[in-house]
Amino acid sequence: MINLLPPETKAQTNAARQNRLLLRYNIMLLAALGFLLLAMGVVYIYLASTKAAAEDTVTENIARAGNFGTVETEADAFRQDLSHAKQILDSDVTYTKVILEIANVLPRGVVLDTLSLDSESFGSPTTLAANAVNYETVLRLKDSLQASTIFSNVSIQTISDSRSGAYPLNATLSVTIRKDAAQ
Repeated sequence: MINLLPPETKAQTNAARQNRLLLRYNIMLLAALGFLLLAMGVVYIYLASTKAAAEDTVTENIARAGNFGTVETEADAFRQDLSHAKQILDSDVTYTKVILEIANVLPRGVVLDTLSLDSESFGSPTTLAANAVNYETVLRLKDSLQASTIFSNVSIQTISDSRSGAYPLNATLSVTIRKDAAQ
């Protein structure tokens, strides 16, 4: 194949082909740029609407949190009340248990006249007043109290004879109730 075109026409033809190719590249570049700008616009609009929705949610949650402020205050007060109740229950003394154990320790023929129990009487000397039918019963009471697990340092202070009733002897005993007796 012989090319009979003059060199200038040939150069013009090559330039025209390159221009068309550059024009296609420019059109594709502008289309890509337009697509990118459109995509950026869509993303911007999406982010703006998401931001507005998030701000509305934050505002709504702050308003709700204001309503829960009273509930939170009440919950804190309830927690404090529970801690106070726990402290009270931990230091609570079960007097019923101690009284039942004392009743189990008493021998036949003895009745207690006075018994004062409070939280301070545990671990310190306390006085028991009892009425008995005879001296042997008073001694059995002392031995029974000494042998029990809730008393220590048992001693008879006084024994007096009233000569009246079913329990004529009045006995006063000094005892120490162990601190762990009410646990």
